[in-house]
Amino acid sequence: MRTGRVFVVFLIIAALLLTPTAMLAQDEPAAAENSAPPQPLTIFTTFPAQVIGLDATVSIPLKVRAGTPQTVQLSVEDVPADWQVSFRGGNRTVSAVFVDGATDASVDLRIDPPATTTGGVYRMTVVATGETESARLPLTLTVEEKAPPSITLDTDLPTVRGKPNTTFRFNVTLKNEGADDLNVNLTADAPPVFLVSFTLNSQEVTSVPLAGGESKRLTVEARAFNTIPAGAYPITIDAQSSDAAASLALTAEVVGQPELTFSTPDGRLSGEANAGASTSYTLVVGNRGTAPARNVVVSASAPTGWNVTLEPSEIPEVAAGQSVNVTANLQPNEKAINGDYVVSFTARADDASAKTIDMRITVTTSTLWGIVGVGLIAVAVGAVALAVGRFGRR
Repeated sequence: MRTGRVFVVFLIIAALLLTPTAMLAQDEPAAAENSAPPQPLTIFTTFPAQVIGLDATVSIPLKVRAGTPQTVQLSVEDVPADWQVSFRGGNRTVSAVFVDGATDASVDLRIDPPATTTGGVYRMTVVATGETESARLPLTLTVEEKAPPSITLDTDLPTVRGKPNTTFRFNVTLKNEGADDLNVNLTADAPPVFLVSFTLNSQEVTSVPLAGGESKRLTVEARAFNTIPAGAYPITIDAQSSDAAASLALTAEVVGQPELTFSTPDGRLSGEANAGASTSYTLVVGNRGTAPARNVVVSASAPTGWNVTLEPSEIPEVAAGQSVNVTANLQPNEKAINGDYVVSFTARADDASAKTIDMRITVTTSTLWGIVGVGLIAVAVGAVALAVGRFGRR
C-alpha cells in the first residue's frame, strides 16, 4: 500500500512539472506570429493614369502606408520640363509625411503643366523614402485638347397648336457639348398670360446637372392663365451655366374657339300668349369666343299641340364678337287652359357647346269667346222670355 501511494504522488508531481512546458509550447505559435515582418513602405493612388485638358491643373490624392512609425520623405522624378509639381497637406506645401504604422497618411500631389504644353502622354514617378526603405509610384498623364464649354437646346416641334385652354407641351433636348460637368439653369421668356414650367422625369425643375457630353430630355409646358385671342405667341427658352449658354425659340399657336351665348335682348325669359294665337319673341344668338361659330342651328321644344317656328332656324356663321337675332313665333294650342307653360330653345354650332334657355309663357284664353258666350246666353234668355210672354196669354 505504501508503495502505491508513493507512485501516485510521483505522478502528480510529474504532471505539475510538465504543465508549464506544455503551456509554453502552446504560446510558441503566437510568438512566431508576432515575429512576422512589418508592413513594407507603400505609396499608392486610386487613379495612377488620368486624362487632363490643356492648361489644366490636376491634384492627385496619394496614400502612404508603413508598418512602423516613421517620417517619409516625398519627391518626384522624371518631371517634364517646365512642369510644376508640389505636395500639399493641411492646406500647405509639404515635402514629407509621418506614418504612425497603423493608418495611412494622406497627401495631394499638385501638377501644373505650362501653357505651352501640347497634347501627348507624360510620365513621372513619385518616390517615398523612409528610414530604411523606399517606394515608387509611376504616374501617367495624357494631355488632350478639351472641347470648350458649350450647351445646345433642340426640339423636333418648335410650334405647337392648340385651343386657348390647351397646355402647350414641347419636347426639348438639352445637351452639354463640352467635356466638363455643368449645372444648367433654365428660364423662359413668354407673354405675361403664359405660365411656363420645365419637367424632367415627371418632376418640375429649374436647373439640371449635366456631365460632359451628356444630354437630357425635358418637357416644356406653357399654359395660359385666362382665355386668350387666337394668334401665335413666341416663347424663348434659355439655358445658362457659368461658362456657356443657349436659347431656343418656341411658338404656342392658339387656334380660335367659338363660344355661343343665347338669350333675349333684355335678358327676360318670360312672356304671355293667347291660346290659339301667334305671338312673336326675339332671341339673340351671340359668339363671345375667338373664332367664328359655324353651322348654327336653333331648335325649340314646346308643349303638345303648340306650333313654334323660328326665323332663321339655321345660321351659316356667327362671327367672333357678333350676334344674330332669331324670331320665335309661338302659337299655343287653341284648347290650352290658362296657366304657365315652358318652351325650351337650343342653339348648337360646330366646335362649340350647345346653349339652351327656358322661357315661361303665361297662356290666357281670348276674351272674344267670353263676349260671344255672353251674347248667346242673352239671346237664349230673350227667346225664352218672348216665348213665355206670347204663349202665356193663351
